[in-house]
Amino acid sequence: MHDQQTGTAPGTHMKQVSFEMPTFLIDRPEALHDALEQISKAREIALDTESNSLYVYQERICVIQICTGRKIYLFDPMRLKELSGLNTITSDPRIVKYIHGADYDVGGLKRDFRLEFNNIFDTMIAAQFLNFDKIGMADLVEHFEGVHLEKKFTKSNWGLRPISMHQMVYLCQDVQFLVPVARKLREMLKQADLTEEAEIEFRRLEQRTPVEMARDVHDFWNLKGVRALKPRELSIAYELYHWREKRAERLNLPPFKVLNNSTILDVATAAPRNKKELLAIKGITETVYNRCGRDMHHCIQRGLSRKPDRIPEPEKNHRRKRRCIHWDDQALVDALKQWRLKKAEERGIHHLAVLPGYALENVAREKPDSPEKLRGIQGVGARRANIYGAEIIELVKANS
Repeated sequence: MHDQQTGTAPGTHMKQVSFEMPTFLIDRPEALHDALEQISKAREIALDTESNSLYVYQERICVIQICTGRKIYLFDPMRLKELSGLNTITSDPRIVKYIHGADYDVGGLKRDFRLEFNNIFDTMIAAQFLNFDKIGMADLVEHFEGVHLEKKFTKSNWGLRPISMHQMVYLCQDVQFLVPVARKLREMLKQADLTEEAEIEFRRLEQRTPVEMARDVHDFWNLKGVRALKPRELSIAYELYHWREKRAERLNLPPFKVLNNSTILDVATAAPRNKKELLAIKGITETVYNRCGRDMHHCIQRGLSRKPDRIPEPEKNHRRKRRCIHWDDQALVDALKQWRLKKAEERGIHHLAVLPGYALENVAREKPDSPEKLRGIQGVGARRANIYGAEIIELVKANS
C-alpha cells in the first residue's frame, strides 16, 4: 500500500494525517523472510496486534503490525501458518519494542506463536507513571503530534478477509506514531527521574504468561461481584455461567454475546420464577428469552437445588491472581496506600510510579527492616529503596 491517505481531524489546530510511509502486507511465506530480515536491522520498532475477540469464542491474533520508523509491515497470521520466525525480532535485546498496553499483546503473541520478549517499552505505563489524564494511544498521539486518529475500525472483525484499504490505513495509524510518541515519553521519564521505576514494569511485562485459551470451572470466580453473592445466589450464578460457556463455545461466540456478566449476577440475585420476572431483568429481551429462556429457567432450578459446598472453592483458582493479603497485614497495607498517595501528590506522579500494588503487598508480607532487604523485594528496586526506604521501614515498624 503506497498511496497517500489523508484525513482531517476536527478542530483547526489538528494536523492532517498523512500516510506516506511504505507499507507492506505480508501474507505469503516467501515475503516473510525478507520482511524479518529488514526489520532485524532496526534498533527500535513499534508493535501492535488486532484480534477477533469480539466475534468468536476462542480469540486469536489476526493481524500484527510492525513499524521500523521508515516502513510498516502488516503480517497476516490468518494466511501465514508459521510465524515463529518473529521470535528473532521480539526476543532480540538490541531492538526496543514500543508497545501500547503491552500486557494484552504480549500475552496473545506468546499464546499464539510462542514468542519471547526482551526490551519492551510500554507507552501506556510510561504515560500513567507521568500522571497523564488520558493514556489511550489516540490521546497520546493527539497530545504529542497534534493528530486526531480515526478509530471507527476499532471493533472490526479482524478475522475476516480480505482486509480493506481503509482498514489498512487504520492498522498503520498507531504504529506510525508510536515510535515518536515513545521517544518523547522516554525523555519525560528521564526528566522526572522515573526511568528505573518504569523499567521494572517493562521487565515484568516481558515475563508475562501467555493468555490462556481454555476456560475452566475456576474462572467463575473472576466474575466481578460474584464473591458478594449469598449461597443460593451463588449456586444459580454458577449454573448460569457454565451454561453460558457451553453455549458460547457451541455457537463460536464470545460469552458476553450470549449473556453478559452483570445479567448473570442480576438473574442469580432475583431468582425469577417465570417469564415475566425474567423479562423484568435488564439485558433479558424477548429475543434473548426466546433463544435461551427455557435453559435459563433450568439453570435457576438446578442452582436452587444445588448445595453451595459443591461449588469449587475460589482458592483453587491460582491463575492470574496475586496472593491474598493476610488480615494481620491489612493495617500495614492501608498505611502504605495512604503514604503512597501522599508521595505521588508531592512528586506530581501517579501513585503506581511510587510503588505498584503488587510491590506494596510484597512489602506488607515480607516486612523489611533495612534498605537492603527492601531493595530485594520484587517490584521495589534500588532507586525506590534509596528514596523511600526510611519512610517505608518506619511504616513497617509502626504497623507490625
